[in-house]
Amino acid sequence: MTQQQSLPSIVTLTEIEEIVSTDSFALDLIDAIKKGFVSYSNGGFNACPIQTMGAPPMAPFSGRGNISNISDDDDDGNYQAQTCVKSGYVTGASHYVIKVASGGHPFPNNSGLMQLYSQSTGKLETILLDEGILTELRTAAVGALAAQLLAPSVLMTENNGDGCCVGMLGTGIQARYQLQYLAHVIKCRNVKVWGRTKKNVQQYIKDMTAEGWNVSSVDTPQDLLTSCSLIVTTTSSREPLLKYTAADNSIKHPLHITCIGSDATGKMELDPKLAATADLLVADCSLQTAERGEFEDALKQQLVELDSVVELGKFIEREELHRNRDGKDDDCRLTIFDSSGVAVQDCVIAAMVNEALVQREVPM
Repeated sequence: MTQQQSLPSIVTLTEIEEIVSTDSFALDLIDAIKKGFVSYSNGGFNACPIQTMGAPPMAPFSGRGNISNISDDDDDGNYQAQTCVKSGYVTGASHYVIKVASGGHPFPNNSGLMQLYSQSTGKLETILLDEGILTELRTAAVGALAAQLLAPSVLMTENNGDGCCVGMLGTGIQARYQLQYLAHVIKCRNVKVWGRTKKNVQQYIKDMTAEGWNVSSVDTPQDLLTSCSLIVTTTSSREPLLKYTAADNSIKHPLHITCIGSDATGKMELDPKLAATADLLVADCSLQTAERGEFEDALKQQLVELDSVVELGKFIEREELHRNRDGKDDDCRLTIFDSSGVAVQDCVIAAMVNEALVQREVPM
């Protein structure tokens, strides 16, 4: 007699959104991501090598042929599609997680799912059909965490003094989630945004103004460097957008830059020389930072040393490196955090959603 096969639970996007769309979930996620990175840096997390498909050095997906039908107004028709597979597990936890996320032009939308397998049996127990939302949220959470620890003090007040402004490089979905999560850790609500296309910039201003932000546009990315105390980069650029020259004395200080967009080999939004001038470089993963992310070229050009890049989990534990906001000393550092994405973030958010689902099933 054949044993009846138990099928995995399939969780829909609607069910997931009911769980993640609260302020309490966002705050809990920021805290859980913080603890997750400490565990990662201390050897408590097991990460597999990242797989990236559809992006250099691999061949583009066949869908690239569709870009001839795309308007020049739509991100300049640039091919940026990729699918990323990240996986890993916390030692001693109940599950290991495999995450598949796809996005980038000319894909019409982001998509993806997370799979939870039992560490005891190896069986697939839960499929989270999140369409990439959980990846967006866990990425926004690490951006908020970086701001919580490194954003200049002017952003922690509601005044409109000099430098009380967030600079947003990019106008896509992650640029929106970054502001939504930043709202939980800073009080400043002034934003300047730069994007490649006027239409997308105007829509971004309209959307984020409706969420309570005071948003205006700038003509060039450099304008953000001269007027903002916190800059978040969220584009898929493969050439520097924020540039630096030795004669450039116009960069705002203190300044923190959170880099989100460079999640694959060859992507970059910062001039390597800008990274080289920073007082502090922090990366989510030391192993990844030499092969992907904003410090990749700076390391290859020997402008910075790998030993000078502090891994996020270690940085969290070293409070003397956090932004000084006690008012006694002026902390005028230029600090840069680079997030290329680590599987521990996927495991953390998948576990939170799974736990919320279990709690809903428990009878009161």
